[in-house]
Amino acid sequence: MSVIGSWVLHYSWGCTSNYSQANITFNSNGTFTGPGTGQWRQRDGTILLSFDTGPAKYGGNVDGNVGTGAMSTFAGANGCWYLIKQGTTGLQPQMVTQSHDPSGNPL
Repeated sequence: MSVIGSWVLHYSWGCTSNYSQANITFNSNGTFTGPGTGQWRQRDGTILLSFDTGPAKYGGNVDGNVGTGAMSTFAGANGCWYLIKQGTTGLQPQMVTQSHDPSGNPL
């Protein structure tokens, strides 16, 4: 399944149980928009994201309307993330403040 469309990215720097949210749209040309822009690639359920404006790189798996994985700035900040396709019901995560934005820039 392709990720093209609107999703909600839930991310936690430090892999705590507290996740922040960001709306993200995957475009058919391999780019994404949201709280930043970047490039994405997907193959056989594996997805990779790279922000244009920050050091964070995301890698993980997508299956249907959900995805999960890990991210890193490769300079000391690491975390966990998951994606939910907009319109999917059944999950209600909490909003929290993070140490970095989704693209890996310190706040």
